Amino acid sequence: MIDTNEEDVSGKNATIECHYGRSTGTGARADGGSLPTATYQKYLTAVVPMKYMYGTIYVTGPTMAATRDERGAYAKVLDSEIRGIATDLKQEVNRMLWGCGWGMIARWRSGSTTALTLPKKYRGNTAGGDGFGTTFGAKYLTERNDGYIIEVASLSGTSATYTLGTVNLAVTAVTKGTDYDTIANADPGTPTEGDYFTRQSAMAVWLASNVSTHRNEMMGLRGIVTDQNMEEIMLYDMTNTPQLPGDGLYVDGLQGLSSETYTWWQANCDIHASGRYKGQRALTLNLMDKMFDTVEEKAGKDYGPDLILTTRALRREYTDLCRTDRRFVNTMTLDGGWKAIDYNGIPLMVDNDAIDGEIYFLTTKDLQIYRMSDYDWMDKDGAILSRKSGVDAYEAVLFRYAELGCKRRNSHGVLCDLSYTL
Repeated sequence: MIDTNEEDVSGKNATIECHYGRSTGTGARADGGSLPTATYQKYLTAVVPMKYMYGTIYVTGPTMAATRDERGAYAKVLDSEIRGIATDLKQEVNRMLWGCGWGMIARWRSGSTTALTLPKKYRGNTAGGDGFGTTFGAKYLTERNDGYIIEVASLSGTSATYTLGTVNLAVTAVTKGTDYDTIANADPGTPTEGDYFTRQSAMAVWLASNVSTHRNEMMGLRGIVTDQNMEEIMLYDMTNTPQLPGDGLYVDGLQGLSSETYTWWQANCDIHASGRYKGQRALTLNLMDKMFDTVEEKAGKDYGPDLILTTRALRREYTDLCRTDRRFVNTMTLDGGWKAIDYNGIPLMVDNDAIDGEIYFLTTKDLQIYRMSDYDWMDKDGAILSRKSGVDAYEAVLFRYAELGCKRRNSHGVLCDLSYTL
């Protein structure tokens, strides 16, 4: 439902003119009075740097030789790998589109040798604090049983985020729980309370000149639909107080714009009265109606919101409310055959990677995928499959150069701190 844009991409960046103010050259005057002084529409330029995603396949010479006598087996092996990596990369991108560019996949709760527990409660975790990532559990790890390369990152006081080490996380079994998930045969080294796990190379070193360069993944809804900057989402101590990196002067604003400097560059966030992640409240129809009205007022009637995204658990909470209130819930069929629930004439949909305890009200016309290249294979040397130097093997690389950008941040909203039953 989000359009792609290649026209505004030049070099390795896309440039967006963000409209934030109207002209004041209007007004009523007396007969013969002076006309209003002309002013102008107010815009601020935002830069969207491209992000680079890859998927690789690897087939050895002996594997291909072993299938040469089986009719079509060689082709099936390659076809399976090619189709599989395309699906896997798209799933990885979908995970990114719910994050904030840091590559977060889980947080540490306990364990360091053969068993690792990962928190999945929105509020009240016994270790590791409450914040972005503490609801993930092992949902990004459950299908990985051949090793998943991650990095362990830590915040020390007000210092920057440092990579502690790279770990090949071999997941042999996952036990689902109410408060946390347990991963068997996982050795993340020696993490401490508050550490979090990121995808390999998703995060780089902070640079004073351009702090956003440490984020290598695509931007996601968590980073766009908020009233905070990126470092405030990820970096916090055990009291849930945001900790700025370095001397506190490095601000990682979305698309180079600080939400603290430009208050109009803030989404509409409805959080618990005690603060985000500091409490939970039941979903009500009134909460949903208020957020819908707030976003509609900012975006403009019949312009937005035009899409609501959440989890299956919160969709159940919503349908239960409708049944209790004796409301009939209509369904909608969207382009591509997707099914949705009708809410005020717009689709309410679920996503596997949606963030627990939150409902997003989006104006999709103000979101675009800016891209240098769609999914494609590296074939500049004349072939997709190329011999790997020094070994008896062949490889192919799938890539995509793109980034999710936002034209207006205040035309989106999010309901946070909602209670739910898994």
